[in-house]
Amino acid sequence: MAIGEKLFEEKITPAGFAIKSVGPEGVETEYSVTGEITGFGKAEGVKATNMATMRNLVRPGGITTGTAQGVMTMTDGDSVVWKLCYAGKTSSTGVKLTGTVTFMTMSEKLAWLNSTICVMEAAGDAKAHTDVFYEWS
Repeated sequence: MAIGEKLFEEKITPAGFAIKSVGPEGVETEYSVTGEITGFGKAEGVKATNMATMRNLVRPGGITTGTAQGVMTMTDGDSVVWKLCYAGKTSSTGVKLTGTVTFMTMSEKLAWLNSTICVMEAAGDAKAHTDVFYEWS
């Protein structure tokens, strides 16, 4: 398997934050985020907004693991729900993450996403970050 073409790029802004627990295993947090998505390649022309919740565990040393789920709403009204599992590194300058994303939609024109897995790469800080989604083929 290989990373394929770039399908989406998203600019994300945090909308809410909560500390869920603190313990010897690390700090568990939950973020609400919103984003603007642009499609590339076979997703060319896609414009969407995204609303999501991310749940992280930041371990001593900065290793971050987590999950996220959300809904992308296209400008034409179609929607896609998605789930992400990720890992990365948090430092004083920001965070870098990578993970896999799966999708589900009832949209006929976006039905190809139902059998698509993406590899997501993200980088940013507490104010904003950029996610790039590549098809995993």
